[in-house]
Formats: sequence, C-alpha cells, structure tokens
Amino acid sequence: MSARPVHVLEQECGIFFDETIAAANDAGRLMQDLNRAHQILSGLGVVLRIVASNGALRDEYEPGVAGSLPPLSATAEGQLVIMAATICEQMRDHVELRAARYNEAPQTGEQP
Repeated sequence: MSARPVHVLEQECGIFFDETIAAANDAGRLMQDLNRAHQILSGLGVVLRIVASNGALRDEYEPGVAGSLPPLSATAEGQLVIMAATICEQMRDHVELRAARYNEAPQTGEQP
C-alpha cells in the first residue's frame, strides 16, 4: 500500500536537513524543535500580516464599488489574534518543557 500524497502546505519543511539532524545525535531533538518553531513562526507571521492589513481593507472598503474587497469581521479578526496568542503560549510551554528536560539530564544522566 502506498503512502497517501501530502499537500505541499502540509509537508514538514525544516531549515535543518534530516542528515544534519541525524548527525547531531542528542542535538537532533533540539534541531527538530527549531524546525517546528520555524514553521510555526512562518505561519504566525502570515496571520499577523492578515490582521494588520485588515485595517487597510476596512478603510478602503466601499460596498457599492465592484471589486471592493470587504474586510474580515471583527469576530474573525479576534479569532486570528486569539489563535496567534495560543500558538505563542504553546511554543513557550514547549520550550520550558524542553529546557526542564535538558536541565535535568546532567543531574540524572538521562537523555532529553
């Protein structure tokens, strides 16, 4: 059975190559975390630009003019901001968890 095709937007595209991660041994997990952070931050930047540009759409929107693009609703804009905040908080929590594991490793001899 062949693997299901994956859309390009769903592919994991890290800034560290798989070979680099494999060669880094223990640091490989950290590189994987950094790859994930890079992906998340790239998407987060797009979301924040959408929210920021919505004000310009609101200012320029003319309902009677053909082709005038309506802005996102205040609800949609708020949901994007809440999503961005949630992503930031999840990344913070993940980094704190990873730091705790790395900080414990030298004392217990465990690998993170």
